[in-house]
Amino acid sequence: MRTKRSQGFIALLLLALACDRAEPLTEAKAREVLERFTVQKVPVYAEVPQRVWWSAKAPKDDFDEKSLRTFDNLARAGLITTKPFTTPDGKTGVAAEVTQKGFPILGTAPSARGACFRATICFKFTDGMRNFQRHPTDPTIGHAELIWHYDEPTSLYPLMETKINKPLKKEFASLVSFYYKDHAWHFDVTVPKAEASGSSSEVPAPTR
Repeated sequence: MRTKRSQGFIALLLLALACDRAEPLTEAKAREVLERFTVQKVPVYAEVPQRVWWSAKAPKDDFDEKSLRTFDNLARAGLITTKPFTTPDGKTGVAAEVTQKGFPILGTAPSARGACFRATICFKFTDGMRNFQRHPTDPTIGHAELIWHYDEPTSLYPLMETKINKPLKKEFASLVSFYYKDHAWHFDVTVPKAEASGSSSEVPAPTR
């Protein structure tokens, strides 16, 4: 049976092992910090409103057009049915309902335009870190680019015309900053998505 003293020593040892050392931030340490929390493959979704409408006061916009084309694509695939409607206050539109075939494929979610259908269209792959720079005066601060791309499109990728800026195999970057706080290294994403710098815009074909 452990004594209270030995239990306390073990707790302190585990705490010490869990803490990062306060040392100058290096590129290797920054990569290690990212790898602790970064998922290499993440599903990417696209959405389309379940009801698309327009009126004299709110004319049809580009996203409405994309939504209607998405309705047509999903209906041809047998995933939804559509029905036009009008309202007493002058709205004209199209409402969509999921079919039995589409029910296990199209999820639902709230959106800025009301209830929407949500579908996995591809995956986001993390490629690594680039352009690391340490702060010129504070050795525990730095920043870098986390490089990633979209790939492995699902059958719904070409159908969801409401997807915005989701080109396949093109490099993007998330700008991240690193810092040491409360006995541990942390990072914040300061810009979630930007054009990647310093390389070809297209990701080489995967070898996996």
